[in-house]
Amino acid sequence: MNLIMSPLLILSILLLPCSLGFTPSRPQVFSTMNELRQSTIKAEGINEKVVNGSAEKKSESAQSTKRKVLDEPAIWEYNFGLQDPNLPLPHGIVKDATAPETFTITEEQIQTLERDGVVHIKGVFDEEWVEYLRKATAYQVDQPHFWAFAGTASKLYDYIQRNVWQTNRSFASFYYHSAMGHVLAQCGRTDEIRISTDLLMVNPNKGFKWHQDNQNGPITWEEGLRFWITMDETPAEYGAPVYLKGSHFNDAVDEQAVFVDIESEGLQEYKNERLEFRTMPGDMLIWHPRTIHKVDGPSDGIWTSYRRVLGGTVAKAGSTYHDKRGSGGVLSDLGRHSLVDGDKLKSSYFPIVYPKFNKQEAIERDNGRVGRSPADIISKIGGLASKASSERFSSFFQVLGSRD
Repeated sequence: MNLIMSPLLILSILLLPCSLGFTPSRPQVFSTMNELRQSTIKAEGINEKVVNGSAEKKSESAQSTKRKVLDEPAIWEYNFGLQDPNLPLPHGIVKDATAPETFTITEEQIQTLERDGVVHIKGVFDEEWVEYLRKATAYQVDQPHFWAFAGTASKLYDYIQRNVWQTNRSFASFYYHSAMGHVLAQCGRTDEIRISTDLLMVNPNKGFKWHQDNQNGPITWEEGLRFWITMDETPAEYGAPVYLKGSHFNDAVDEQAVFVDIESEGLQEYKNERLEFRTMPGDMLIWHPRTIHKVDGPSDGIWTSYRRVLGGTVAKAGSTYHDKRGSGGVLSDLGRHSLVDGDKLKSSYFPIVYPKFNKQEAIERDNGRVGRSPADIISKIGGLASKASSERFSSFFQVLGSRD
């Protein structure tokens, strides 16, 4: 299939649940933690230790034959509507009542981000938070949501879902109550943080070549910060993100481009200064959306351990809504909100998490009012069908690969 048709294929995938008549459903709730755990551990291949970050297998044959830690869901396994693992929050936090936690970083760390375009902040989240995120992820993988279908079926990741906070209450609660917002506010020297878009990512099979991020939601590069929150130890051989130091200052890469040829004119001063981060559970990586980076997957595309990451883009105070129809950037803004170009970015579709979450925004999310409609998807993604837009969008496909 040629790349010009790719946006139309994506449109048909996105509209499938609407055409079949699916509507948001009540959240699925588990009554006990044991029930949750048993539902999220797949009996045929994965030992319970995998849920906690190890890759030990049950079967003897798995010890002699390399096998993926996670299989792609079957089409009938996907779910629709709201989901709720009903996980208790760490540290005695009362859902929707306790104020967000804090985590103070140093001025040196902030300056590192500003100078290098990326900073690694270790140990932001303790074992309780890491276990919470792992359980939320285990639930999501075992109860896959339809909005993960396109990315997972493409085999880019073992599991990948955008805006997971909109459908899975545990991730929304993490944003509302954890120290994530405080850390990002300090990094951005801002007094407000909103979620622009997020991604739950499990095991990038093919890896991603040198690229910059343009799926940042309806904001500009300067209005946002990218983040990663890691739940597992990065393997020594692959999977560690690599960044070109200071490359957020480059003016050689087009705003619409994703793939980056680091041999291009204008990137000579950056291509040889590389920063590699082998993150551990509970760490955060924070970078400027324009910083050029890559991630190498295993050479054969088979992950025998978990690499679970919650990542995305946040918007700083003063951000405005930018309508990105006609560009690939629209794919991270498919909600049915009423914001128009130039509006202040203030909406339950882009919830505030610092200095504290907004209860009304949380209620609208819990009532299923934060979602996607067929009309809005058609309106926003339709512009990608043009040849020029498809050529810009096709830059994304050039990013895919293992080691390069």
